[in-house]
Amino acid sequence: MRLANKLALEIERILADEVGEFIAAATVKKNCEAVGCTPDTITAEKLPELAEKINKSVSFFSGKDTGKSLANKIRALKG
Repeated sequence: MRLANKLALEIERILADEVGEFIAAATVKKNCEAVGCTPDTITAEKLPELAEKINKSVSFFSGKDTGKSLANKIRALKG
């Protein structure tokens, strides 16, 4: 699954380094839906909210330090 939106692609790349490409794509899709958008429609304005959701998702499976680190990288992205 390839995402069209540059932000979604960047978020997926950040996550893939820690959780693998398949999980990264699924995490982006699920958490975009949780904040009221899709991977194709994510905007910079949604990044803080999305980062927090992804932090919780990743922390559950990969530990709090990993979740926090990835969330900080997502928050630092520019639209």
